[in-house]
Parts: sequence; structure tokens; C-alpha cells
Amino acid sequence: MPSTATPQQISRESFIKNGRKITVEGVSDAVGVGYVQEFMPGKISYLVFLGKQSHPHKYFAATSAEEAEKQIIKHLTAAGEAAQRKAEARKEARQPFTERKQDGITTRSYTTAGTAQLIREALKKAFPGVKFSVTSEVYANGSSVDIRYTDGPSAAQVKEVYAPFISGTYNSLEDMYEYKEDTTSVAPSGELLRLSYGAKYIQSHRRYSAAYGFFLNSLDLREQPPLAAQFAAFHKWHSSQRYDMQTSYGEKNGTHTVSSNSSHGDLEQFAAALVEQGHIVSLSTTGDELSARSSTPALSEVEPLAEPDQTDREYYAAEMQWLADPGQDSTDQEFEAAERS
Repeated sequence: MPSTATPQQISRESFIKNGRKITVEGVSDAVGVGYVQEFMPGKISYLVFLGKQSHPHKYFAATSAEEAEKQIIKHLTAAGEAAQRKAEARKEARQPFTERKQDGITTRSYTTAGTAQLIREALKKAFPGVKFSVTSEVYANGSSVDIRYTDGPSAAQVKEVYAPFISGTYNSLEDMYEYKEDTTSVAPSGELLRLSYGAKYIQSHRRYSAAYGFFLNSLDLREQPPLAAQFAAFHKWHSSQRYDMQTSYGEKNGTHTVSSNSSHGDLEQFAAALVEQGHIVSLSTTGDELSARSSTPALSEVEPLAEPDQTDREYYAAEMQWLADPGQDSTDQEFEAAERS
């Protein structure tokens, strides 16, 4: 029958000191342990501690030590089986996928962690040299994969890589998640392989270094974009941010200029990023116009002289013959020679 003492009034230390320890083969002390103690003649009590609990999970009185030991073994065996199930579940969760075969087709279902690994490998292949952080999470009625990186390719470029791994889409009209059809491919062995992925939602989070900014979110920043591309991207982003805002953008002789009647600090941030890149920047005192040019302008290309054609050679020969004509006076010859030089 149950003891009248409460578990909070009984410490593990007192039973370790005064009780007899009972264990079950295959169940470690980290999972559970029991103790039997005779606290009065003919009065036996037993306790079961799970894990590192300081207070007992079970505390009962028994009429004999044999009965107490039997009850302890029963509780510890159940605790060991529960721990084994949890360990197997954790091990299965760490596996990248599970497979089942039916009607000659193997269905491979990737876990959320397995899907994240596939995305990580795909991004590494598509954008070598760019560091991506890919993490996964499983929660009630859902799962997600988060992708984080700095600068690098645009969000649209990254989405092209991870889009095939999304399980489906959320239908807001019917308030339900709609799974897409599994992808079918052919395994190296020649058998049909049906693939399903374990990420209901995949999101990318792009950070920006001091040399760039969120206003260049449409550009590939793996290499420094030309000034023309940066100004065009900034103008497009800036003009779409605020209602009824007047903006303009232009270029003349290598100097790019963008202006706005409602900057709100956007031009200042763009200017700071351009300075970080090493460009020569000019910002109006009112903060409504920004100009920039490269600190190392490209050298002007000089067109090579064309080789003289047959007409040029004939004209030159005739002219030289005329100059050599003894019928001309020295003044004419000197004039023509000076003109040619």
C-alpha cells in the first residue's frame, strides 16, 4: 500500500545511505534505479528514481522485501523500454530518409534534417565559395528550413535552388496546406524512385556587409557590381518604397546620379556603402541628390589607324610625282611640303 510520506519529504541521499539498491539488467542508473528499506520491523518501503531525480518517481510500502523488489523491477523495466523507444526515435530522426517499396516503386521520404542537407549540398554546388547556414526545425503540425548568408547571390537565385525541395504550398483561401506530387526519378540501379521532402516551409535570410545594403537586394553580390547596375537597382528599390515619391536617375561621362524628393536616409546609406567600396561620392547638403564615379576610371580606347587602301596609295604617289615636277618653282614645292607635314 502507498506510504503516507510525500516524495518531497524523502531524499535520494537517505535511501542511498540506508536502503538496498535494486537494478535491472540492461537498464542503466542514468535511466532509473530502485531502493528497498526496512524502516520498521515488518515495514518495508521502496522507491524508484528516474534519471537524476532527487525525489522519487514512485514511493510505496510493501509487506515484504520480495514484493518491493518485484515492484521495483516492474517499474525499472518499463522505464528502460521507454528510454529505448526514445533512443530509437532520435536515431530515426537523425537518418536523412526512410524507404518503402510497393508495386516495384521505391518511395524515399526525406526527413526535415535530410532535406536541409540536400539543400546545403545544392547551394554549395550552385554557389561555390559562398558560406550558407542551413538549419532545420520540426514543430507541431509543421517543419521548416532556414537559409542564412551574407551578400552572395540574390534571393531569387537562391530560391531557384531550394524551390524543388519544398513539400507544397499553403492555401490561405481554404486554410490548409496542399502537398505537391512526389518527384519521380530513376535510381542508378534502373528502378523507379519516388522522392518526397520533409520541409513544409523554406525561407532564405540575406544579410548585407557594410559595402552593400538591402537596397541592392535584386543584385548578385558575389562580385562587386558595376556602378550603373547599383544605381539602377537602388533607384528601382527606392522609388517603390514610398507612395507618391519623385525620383530620377542618370549617367553622364562616367558619373552616376540619383535624386529623390523624399530620401528618408536611403541616399545616405547608399552613399556610405559606395564609399566602403572605394568610389568617389558626392552627396548634396540637403541629402536629396547622390553622385558617384569610380576612383579608377577606365582608360579611353583609341582606335588604331587604318591601313591605307589602294586609292590612298595612288593619290600619294601622284602627289609625290607632282612635287618632283621641275616645272614648279621652289615656293610651290616648299608650300606643298609644309602642307603635307
